[in-house]
Amino acid sequence: MAEYLESNRHELVGGKNILELGAGAGLPSLVCALKGASTVVVTDYPDPDLVENLEYNISQCKELRGKSIIFAEVLQRS
Repeated sequence: MAEYLESNRHELVGGKNILELGAGAGLPSLVCALKGASTVVVTDYPDPDLVENLEYNISQCKELRGKSIIFAEVLQRS
């Protein structure tokens, strides 16, 4: 998925708002943010360790500074 997004970034990612559902570690979201998405929301189910890991992965990607807005959110049941 990450390779596909990178290869097709101009059509799929550039300047767009991205929502990743069930992100796990969030690699596709990180790729989207690095490749020019306007906003990226990374989500997964409400597990504190999982969300903490997503936030950690985002914070460790220093290349994201100034490129886009990316943040982790918990999926909520309605």
